[in-house]
Amino acid sequence: MVCLKYKERNFVCVKKSILYSLLYAVLFASILLLMDKAYSLSNEYFIFEFTSKEFFNKLLLFALLVSMIPKSKARIVIYLLIILFSFSQYIHFEYFGKNINAIEFYLLGTNLHETIEVFSTMLGMVLIPLSIVAVAFGALLFLDKHIATKAFKYKHGLTILLVALLALNIQMFYITNIKKGKLKHSQSKLLYPTTNRHSARNFFVSANYFIFGILPKKLSSSVADYPVLRKPILIDKDLNRTVILVIGESLRYDTFSLHDNKLTPKLQSLKSDKNFFYKKVYSGGTMTKVSVSTLINRLKYPNGLPQISQEDNCLFKLAKENNFSTYFLSGQSTSHLQIIHDLMCPKYIDKLVDRDDFEEYMKPKGYDEDLQTLIAKLDILKEKNLIVLQHRGSHSPYKKQYPKEYDRYTPYENTALYTDNSLYELIKYVKENSKNETFLFYVSDHGELLGEHGKHGHGHLVKEVYEVPFLMYTNSKDEKLKEQFKYVRNHYDISNYVLSLLGYKADLIKDEKRTIYILNADLDGFSGYGVIDINNSIESQIELKRY
Repeated sequence: MVCLKYKERNFVCVKKSILYSLLYAVLFASILLLMDKAYSLSNEYFIFEFTSKEFFNKLLLFALLVSMIPKSKARIVIYLLIILFSFSQYIHFEYFGKNINAIEFYLLGTNLHETIEVFSTMLGMVLIPLSIVAVAFGALLFLDKHIATKAFKYKHGLTILLVALLALNIQMFYITNIKKGKLKHSQSKLLYPTTNRHSARNFFVSANYFIFGILPKKLSSSVADYPVLRKPILIDKDLNRTVILVIGESLRYDTFSLHDNKLTPKLQSLKSDKNFFYKKVYSGGTMTKVSVSTLINRLKYPNGLPQISQEDNCLFKLAKENNFSTYFLSGQSTSHLQIIHDLMCPKYIDKLVDRDDFEEYMKPKGYDEDLQTLIAKLDILKEKNLIVLQHRGSHSPYKKQYPKEYDRYTPYENTALYTDNSLYELIKYVKENSKNETFLFYVSDHGELLGEHGKHGHGHLVKEVYEVPFLMYTNSKDEKLKEQFKYVRNHYDISNYVLSLLGYKADLIKDEKRTIYILNADLDGFSGYGVIDINNSIESQIELKRY
């Protein structure tokens, strides 16, 4: 028993084993964090984002549970698993530049020969990751021998840890196989790796999703067998063009329709400009991670994770392969990009800047107009570029997305009024400063419910959420390229439009007999998806489906 003096006469007495448990937990968690920090210094694509929540709520709690396990052999097995999980992530980053996604476990098993061939070329890449995990494992063994043996022990310590893991397994199975309706953002984080987790925990999240989410559906054949699109063919290498894709946030079409709309006075003034176009299109999904993934990866069908994993349809990768410079400039914070980061082939983005980085380039105002200022600071309109801008747009809380002078209507309407001005100013800037042929697109990621159906927000398969505005401005003199605008009906078509401008033979659909798929809140269709059939320009009512 150790007694510590508290104030003048009071003493707090604690068992020495409890103090050793706390010391062990802090050192254990610190070793894990230092392991990821060390690897982040060797690989620019590995993002190390230390958060107190990750340390105290996850790593420290896990370490305390491990400290209670009586048997040393059981603890060492846990150390080995952690090291293996992190090492696997590091090797994946060496080759692919991103975290392991759940579907990649399935692809590993179904393409084992190709996987072995890939790993045979990576022997030189393992030295740094292997060195890091070897040192970390040695430190954990030292910690186990000198401190863990003195920590508080509970005979059912291992059982408690296994029960906690079982609870996560059951939760995953429920979300992906039983739950119906909206998939909450917090639940989405249980499916996909994020940039603010420890490497080993991200591996566990993906493995858990694969084993208890994807695999049961594959074995029961309850997942529709939609194809993965082939890589588009490069047909034009001699391009000198800038393509700017602005992805809005939560802006619905009827709020931003440009049809004598009080919220779009600036853009309405451009309606007579023969180089300006606008219309309604369908979103690829009802949540940001889904719709942005659809746009960036040219997703046509539900169950898009295999296509995302292969990266053969990723706009950034294809742009790089045709010698375009690539930019992803986001008005969202780093934390908001946690999930989508690994879903847009980050290895092929030359410069990725989010709101938390703005002060390195300018004095930000805190609104979407900062993105235009950033373009000016980077001076990138002279080059052959693919530039993707991500707005804060109409993200809740709405009042924080616009300056006070736009406070005229409801907070949501004010975000649309401000977007009208910021897009108008961006178009004006492009007109005055672009040195080559430029196409500028704007499309919202999804819409927003404002009380309709008794609901608010997004993540629901209703027209207020999946009907979004689509705008284009271009200084091009190529009428055939501009004509393609009228055939665009959804996010998938926009991806194809962009690809054609990047020099690829894309799926530019001109006939009026087709099927449009709209995912709900996840990329696998677990929360449902919608189907709209088009025949002779007549659209069917949306049919809601679920795996």
